[in-house]
Parts: sequence; structure tokens; C-alpha cells
Amino acid sequence: MQWSIVIPVKGSIGKSRLAAGDARAALAVAFARDAITAACRSASADQVIVVTCDPAVTEGLEAVRVVDDPSGGLLAAIDAGLATIDPAAPAAVLLGDLPALTPAELDAALALAEREHRAFVPDAIAVGTTMLTATRADALRPRFGPGSAERHRQAGHVELPIAPGTGLRLDVDELADLHTAMDAGVGPHTRAVLAQASLSA
Repeated sequence: MQWSIVIPVKGSIGKSRLAAGDARAALAVAFARDAITAACRSASADQVIVVTCDPAVTEGLEAVRVVDDPSGGLLAAIDAGLATIDPAAPAAVLLGDLPALTPAELDAALALAEREHRAFVPDAIAVGTTMLTATRADALRPRFGPGSAERHRQAGHVELPIAPGTGLRLDVDELADLHTAMDAGVGPHTRAVLAQASLSA
């Protein structure tokens, strides 16, 4: 099964809770670029649609389709991305703050998602959501925001059995999350920013 993957990204204005000094904006972009790169290299991806208003997010990245963010919040950005794909196509919504995500992890999760009409992957503490899937795009029921894991479950999405330490579950909102992702192994864009900031990945 080949998936259309929608990735909404605020870009440099995101990650306001990340206490990383002058590196915050650059890290927000780097997290997204690493997540997008992993999606583009996934054997399961038919197309990767990035919804953003920040050109730095996709600059130089190949095989990416860019959709302008309507600036109406996360759900509006997701809707804008989904509107560009076939409603009958398998679709996934992947958040862009996953710097430790690998193509292999994404492929494994999407293989599991093929077995469920609707599915989701929770974050590391099983409260939020990092990925939402449906075997038909028009069956997706996005409920992102605080406590989204339970809301997605109530909307009929089945939790996929993805290990908590997997990069797909390691979203980064705060500095402690970044250290956890660094321990798991972040991608090259995040490593480059960390090196510039004199931190070690």
C-alpha cells in the first residue's frame, strides 16, 4: 500500500515552549526537515505533502509537494493538505516535530496501519498523537491538540503497537524531549543545528 503523507509545519515560528535560546527557531525548522526527509525516503510513501508558510522548511528537499498554510491553526493546515489528495487514497498525517524518525520506523508503522481502517500513533507519554492514518483519506478524523490520543481513539482510530522509544513517538516540545530524541539519534538537520549551538547530539 502506498500512502499520501501530509505534514503540517509551522516552521521557525513553532516550538515556543522549547527553551533552546537563539537556536529555537533553527531547531524547529530542523526537526521538520528531518521528519520530512524520513517520509520522503520511506518506501511506503506515494507522495509527501508539506503544509507550511516557511520556505526554509522545504528548501532543497526533493520529492516534496508544498501547500500554503492557510494560517488557521493545525487542523486547518491538515485540511489544506488533505484537500490536495484523492479522498480514496490511503493517507497519513504526520507531525513535523519528530527529529529522530527514520524511514524504516515509518515503513513499519504504515505496514501495521494497512490492517486498520483508521489508526494512530501516540506520543511518548501516550497523551498526544504523532501520526494519524486511514486507508481512505476521507475516513480520517483529525482531533489534534491536548489529549488527542484519547480523542482519536474515541473517533474510531486504533492505536498502533509502536514502542515508546521509537523515533515516531519522540515528538519534541520541550528541552527534555530534545534530550530524549538526541539519545535515540536525531537526523542530520537537527545534528547540524545542535553542533552550531555547541550542543552534542
